[in-house]
Amino acid sequence: MWSFLKKDLLVFWRDRIGLLMTLLLPIVLIAVLNFAFAGLFNDEGNPVNINLGVVEDEGTASGMREFEDLVEQMSLPSNEKEELLRQATLNEPRNILNHFLQSPELKEWIKVEELTEEEASSLVVDGKLDAYIKIPNRFTVEVLSAVMLGEETDTSLTIHAEEFSTEVQVLQEMVNQFVHSLNFQFALNSTGVTSGNEPVLPVGGIEKIEETKTYTMVQYFTIAMSTLFTLFIAQTVAMKTVTEKRERVFNRIILSNSSPLAFLMGKTISTFCFCWVQIMLTLVAVQLLFDVFPDHSVAFWKGLLLVLTFFVLTVSGLSALFTTITLRLQDLNAANGIFTVMIMFLAALGGNFFPLQGLPEIFQKIGDWTPNGLTQSILIKWIQNGVYSDLWLPMSILLTFFIGCMIVSVALFPRKESM
Repeated sequence: MWSFLKKDLLVFWRDRIGLLMTLLLPIVLIAVLNFAFAGLFNDEGNPVNINLGVVEDEGTASGMREFEDLVEQMSLPSNEKEELLRQATLNEPRNILNHFLQSPELKEWIKVEELTEEEASSLVVDGKLDAYIKIPNRFTVEVLSAVMLGEETDTSLTIHAEEFSTEVQVLQEMVNQFVHSLNFQFALNSTGVTSGNEPVLPVGGIEKIEETKTYTMVQYFTIAMSTLFTLFIAQTVAMKTVTEKRERVFNRIILSNSSPLAFLMGKTISTFCFCWVQIMLTLVAVQLLFDVFPDHSVAFWKGLLLVLTFFVLTVSGLSALFTTITLRLQDLNAANGIFTVMIMFLAALGGNFFPLQGLPEIFQKIGDWTPNGLTQSILIKWIQNGVYSDLWLPMSILLTFFIGCMIVSVALFPRKESM
């Protein structure tokens, strides 16, 4: 097997141009992507600023008077009526919404103006307002009747905008959160859990989880491009087998009574060595150029190298499978096409072209079962948390993938009797 390993390593070495391209191209591509996207995902970018109009069809006082008249007509004891009116005054929806929009946390990035609907529509069309919230007619009385008297209502706040934008999306999320919090608070009041204080509204701001590091875009580029080019090495090894098949090198090996499995293991081990060197060189070069993983301990680097080593092991198993398929197929161009499609499929599902978080949830789950996608998921957790217990199960899956590829490769590998 050592002779076959030496042969395959020499084949890599003699292809100097291909060797340099394989080793340097991922470094160059990571550098280009880093400069191209520099600052795009910076946390210190411009904050969202929303110019918001508020349009009210009814006056607050008239809505409260209508609810008071409704309560007075009910056949309830006077003390219960007084309690209902007290709660209504405390939980008047329009005042709560106003306090929410004028809260110090939101006031820094939301500018609120009370306007007529004609004024608000004109300003939205002119681009001076991002959107306006419309409070419909009888909003106060219907909301209070629904939450305090149990009556059905279909009233709702509506957001009007000229076009969908980030500001409008943020505003939608904010209003939805406000409504959910308000409904929850009213539900608590109705059960007697609370003491009748003002509703606790959602508070804006940024919450940071202690002991968790940020996963940056340059780290994503480094891991994604390194694993992608490592996958292509598996195809490169299989395509070099094409030359050996065309020149009947493999037939001569079989006729010399050498073990065919020694030939396969030579391909597998040489792939592992070359992939490991390639991914380590990329990692070292990018770290020196961009300081991709700043202020990390020796334990972090040990975990990172351990995960990448298991990934390289799976790629070597994939290379063995590709080599077997190449020797089995008669149409070598078809073999090359199959390998390219397989690698591109793995790269798309595994998040090498774009982050897995940008895909639908079902594709994220599928991507986590690809070797490259699983490796990225492991490393995200490792970069953020640095917990060794998170590594064992995913690395076991990578090892199982390697063993599965080797079993299939050995089972299908051509023997002397099949030649």
